[in-house]
Amino acid sequence: MSITSSTGKPIHVKVVTDIRDGHRKETNSFEAKGMYYEKENAVYVTYKEQQEMGDIQTIVKIGKEEVIVTRSGAVKMKQQFRKKERTSTNYTSPYGPLHMETFTHNFEYKQSRTKGTLFVTYDLHLQGEQAGKYALTINFKEEIM
Repeated sequence: MSITSSTGKPIHVKVVTDIRDGHRKETNSFEAKGMYYEKENAVYVTYKEQQEMGDIQTIVKIGKEEVIVTRSGAVKMKQQFRKKERTSTNYTSPYGPLHMETFTHNFEYKQSRTKGTLFVTYDLHLQGEQAGKYALTINFKEEIM
């Protein structure tokens, strides 16, 4: 993956989400094939998630000041992460809309020639209630054809 790549590169993506809610800890993970792009001083990672409620297309935009995760399909949301800032959005699923508020503690992005890692820590509130402390890790590596 060249730093100046403007055309997409096929990648293998692994997403791990750790959730802490009091003494309870839950870890969710999945792997998918996706694409990697660089455009206008940002990195884009796209992938499709298959869940019981249907397919979800995810676009992760990684910039210097913020990370934006946009999901469409079976669920819809645009979640923004800015260090030490609170952001809000609506999360819409087949079960209806939920107001979602995120306080981002930190995010880090590291990239080498053929792989990258995004790590985000944040607190999540749904409908005004704390839903837990989250750690999101997205690892990707270039698929060798």
